[in-house]
Amino acid sequence: MGLTEYIQNQYGNNPRWFMEEIDQRNHTSRIASVVSNRDYLAGLHKVLQRENSQYKGKTLVTRKTILNYAKTVIRFHNTYLLGKPVSLSGEDYTVKTFTDIYKIGQYETVDYEIIDRVNKFGDAYEVVYVENGIIKSKVLDSACCYPVYDDMGNYVSFIEHWTDVFTSITFWNVYYPNYVERWNNEGGEEHLATTDINVCGLPIHYHNFDDMDYNFGVSLLTDIKPIMDDLEDIMSKLGDAIYVNTLNPLPVAIGQRIESSIPADATGYVLNLDAGDFKYANCNIDYNTVKLYLDNMKQFLNDVSSIPSILGSNTNIANVSEVSMKILFHMANINADETKKWLNKGFRERFEKFKLILGLQGIKVENSVDIVYNESMPVASTEMIANLKALRELGAISVESIMDKSELIPDVEVEKKRLSGEDSSLKGSEDKGM
Repeated sequence: MGLTEYIQNQYGNNPRWFMEEIDQRNHTSRIASVVSNRDYLAGLHKVLQRENSQYKGKTLVTRKTILNYAKTVIRFHNTYLLGKPVSLSGEDYTVKTFTDIYKIGQYETVDYEIIDRVNKFGDAYEVVYVENGIIKSKVLDSACCYPVYDDMGNYVSFIEHWTDVFTSITFWNVYYPNYVERWNNEGGEEHLATTDINVCGLPIHYHNFDDMDYNFGVSLLTDIKPIMDDLEDIMSKLGDAIYVNTLNPLPVAIGQRIESSIPADATGYVLNLDAGDFKYANCNIDYNTVKLYLDNMKQFLNDVSSIPSILGSNTNIANVSEVSMKILFHMANINADETKKWLNKGFRERFEKFKLILGLQGIKVENSVDIVYNESMPVASTEMIANLKALRELGAISVESIMDKSELIPDVEVEKKRLSGEDSSLKGSEDKGM
C-alpha cells in the first residue's frame, strides 16, 4: 500500500488528512511519553509529589531528594559509542568525498544528537538538505515528529507539527517522497503556505528495538525510571527519619507534672518527684539493613542500564589489565553492539541521500562506505601500541589503519600530509648530499 492508497482508505482523500493523522492514539501516546521523559530529565520526578506532614505543631516540609542519575547513564552510553568521531572505510575516493561532507557539515555533532535523542525518547529524525551547495543535516524535535506507516509497515510520509508559544500559530510540515507542503493557521484558518521540492525524500527515522512496536523505539529511561523513583523515595524518607527520630529526638517524661520553673542562673536546686521516669524517644536505624538495600538497588540500576559498576565507586582499579577492563565493560559493549545495528541502518540511508545529492551536483559516487566506531573504552596505551606494532610486523595491518586506531593521532589526513612533507624533505636532502 502506498501513500495515495493510505490517504484514500483512512481519510477519504481529505487534503487535510495530516491533521487527523496526528490525533491518532498511537501518535498521541508516543508524544506524551516524549514530553514525560523530557520533564523527567528536567527534574520533575515522582518524589516531588510527597506530601508534607505536621511535626511539633508546625508543618514539616518533607525531603524530596532528586537523583538525576539518568542523565549520567545516557551521557555514558552516548559518549561511549559516539564521543569520538566515527571513521569511514571503503574505496579511497568515496571515503575522501564523504569525509569532507562530514567535516563541513559537522556530522560529528549530528551523530551525537541522534544517539542522544534515541536514548532519551526512543526515536530520532534526521533531515538531509543542501544549503549554499553544502550538504547538511538537522535533527528534528522528537516531540514534534509524526512518521506515517501504512498497514504493511511501510514508511510512506512524515509530519512535523508544532505550535509557536508566542504567536499561538500552529504549523504543519508534511513530507511527501518528492515534495514538502507547509501549512499553518495564521489568520485563523488552516491554509497551504508553500510547496517545496524535496530531492532527499522523507526524513531518516532512527529508532532502537522495541518489542511493543517494531516501527518505533523505546527510551532507555523506561527501564531505569522505576528504580530511580524507588531510590529517591527511600533516600527522602531516610533523610526525614534521621532528622526527626535520630538528630532531633522527642523528650518523654512519665510521672508528676511540674508547673513551676527553675531560674536559669540558679544552682543547688533539688527536684523531688513522687514517681516517674525521663527518657528520649528515638529510633535506632539498622545500618546494615539500609546499606544492603541501597547497595542492591544501586547494583540493579547499573545492571539494567548496562553501566560498569566500577564507575563512580571508591574501588581501587590501578594496574588493571586490558582484558580485565573489557570484562568490566562487557555489558556496555553488548549495548553498544546493539546500538550499532540501528545506527548503521540509518547511516546507510544517509549515504544514499549523499550519493543522490552529489549526482545532482555532477559528482559521481558509486561505491559504498562502512562506519568504523571508536568506542571510548579505557585502554592501556602501551599495550595498544605494542599490539599495533606486532600486527604491522606481521603485515596484517596498514600504516593508515594504525593511525585510525591510535588515540595519539587526532587527524589522520593531516598526519599523512605531514609525513609526506617529511619524506619529501628527507629525499631532497639525500639528493643534495649525492
